[in-house]
Amino acid sequence: MKKIEHNKLKLSNISLLVFVCLFIFLNFFQVPVNAQSGIQTDTTARKQDSTVKYLTPWEYAFMMNEETSWMFKIDFPATFDFNQIKLGIEKRIAPGFSLNLDIEFYSNSKNQYEKFSSERFSGLNASLESRWYYRMNKRVKQLNVARNMSDNYLALGFEYGYQFNTYPYIFSTLDLYAKWGVQRRFLKYGHVDFGVKASIDLLYGRHVFTFNNFIDVGFAFTKDKYKIDRNILCPVLKCYVGDKFIIKSNLSNTFGTLLSKVAISIGFHPHIAFERKISHSSFSVNFALRPGINYHLINFNGSKSDYWSYSVNTLLEGRWYYNLKRRMLKGKSGNGLSANYLAIGGELHYENKYYYSFDSFYPDYVAPKLYIVTGWQRLFGKHLYYDLNIGIGYKFKTKNEDAGIAWPFNIAVGYRF
Repeated sequence: MKKIEHNKLKLSNISLLVFVCLFIFLNFFQVPVNAQSGIQTDTTARKQDSTVKYLTPWEYAFMMNEETSWMFKIDFPATFDFNQIKLGIEKRIAPGFSLNLDIEFYSNSKNQYEKFSSERFSGLNASLESRWYYRMNKRVKQLNVARNMSDNYLALGFEYGYQFNTYPYIFSTLDLYAKWGVQRRFLKYGHVDFGVKASIDLLYGRHVFTFNNFIDVGFAFTKDKYKIDRNILCPVLKCYVGDKFIIKSNLSNTFGTLLSKVAISIGFHPHIAFERKISHSSFSVNFALRPGINYHLINFNGSKSDYWSYSVNTLLEGRWYYNLKRRMLKGKSGNGLSANYLAIGGELHYENKYYYSFDSFYPDYVAPKLYIVTGWQRLFGKHLYYDLNIGIGYKFKTKNEDAGIAWPFNIAVGYRF
């Protein structure tokens, strides 16, 4: 692939006009309609008991009894190629509508392609979007929930991205995007935001279109009025149910699509994991498998090249849930696989990296490593879970990269069977 020169910013008048019109429409179209009622119901004036008795345990766990007009968020997008942190603030601007501002830093510090420096990069993304919580007004009236930001939404926004250490590649983007998302607060400070996102790049006349799923997990901070009554949450936390064997699937990065004038990429990366307790102890064995398949078509300067790439990521680890008994005594959970843990294990990543770059193909990529991590796994209800871990590891010398220290940081959010 020949060197791509950095071009000047070229936004077409039509694209800019459409973007501005759509953004203003989503922000302000329904404000006059909702504002015609001079007095809004003050849900914060209701007593907690009169609100909670109408809520299901799940709605109560999602903080739907709390009036929320603003929220500060610290999230860690659940990806397996990059380490990311996102800071955001969301403010309600009208009943059912809010503005959300995010600043995100990312880096592929896992250094999967150590010897190819062009593959290592980091960057910043800044996004501003308007969200419409399309069920909120109906839920406030019919279900007696407070007006909050813990619900499903549609969003339209724009995002500016800047990448470092990417020369000679184009290093900035300006995307117009639309999202369908599900945002939930959880037990005061928990936060998750997931859904699907479609975007188009407005810079340089490239018109790059992407479509993928996303999952952000982290913390949310706002001003709440009530304390949590954990006795109401037992159906959610499974206070008296203990699992000895679970099958789980991490839904992050399941699929992704990129379409442009010079390239097409389509990827599918399912995930499945099995965890089994060892007898009645606090120890378990966890095995995970993530196969991947990608199709790439490149049409650059009249030269076409298409190829498939495949990958397999496996890990096997032993876990010790060291605070399980304490959680049971406090009534937080009776589940033997829902607690903090220490884990020692090994991971192997294989990929037939026929990667087209600078008129050459990279060889197959193999990356074995050992690690020790500390983690937090929580099981909710019958089918939901999240698993976050961080630690230190050792990657072995291969033909692709040198031996050295690895810093595993993994987030899984998904469905369990």
